[in-house]
Amino acid sequence: MNKVILKDLVLCSLLIGIVFGVIACIPYISGFALFGVLFLTAPVVILLLIMSGKADLTTPKNSIVSGALTGFFANITFSFAYSIIVALLYITLKFTTNYFLTAMIINSPIWLLIVIILFVGVLTATTNAFSGFLTYYIINLIRDIYEKKHLGEDR
Repeated sequence: MNKVILKDLVLCSLLIGIVFGVIACIPYISGFALFGVLFLTAPVVILLLIMSGKADLTTPKNSIVSGALTGFFANITFSFAYSIIVALLYITLKFTTNYFLTAMIINSPIWLLIVIILFVGVLTATTNAFSGFLTYYIINLIRDIYEKKHLGEDR
């Protein structure tokens, strides 16, 4: 994988992770943000890079690796953004959207939070690797249908 593509992939996933982390602090929407980080980060980043012309999926391996990296880095920034915002909301306003997570973030030692974030990062990398794999096959299916339709008209 090219270093320029890798840099763009990581930057896009970091930004999407921050956006989902901020959205997750809103009550009743946090479940959708978590679903987005778990399953939708890889397809969004892959499609953004393909549409901008910076990347092209040539093999399933590229899509799996891209999805896993995207998921892991998005989870890291999601977790840090969410943890910081929740801690600030609790300390300043005594407001919490989830009592269990707020208590865990405020009262747990830092090493335990890092271990949990890394564990969830591996889980997110796995689910996004699968999502990236599905994205590869859906894109190829659409390309095949498009080529068959337009090759059929040329005859």
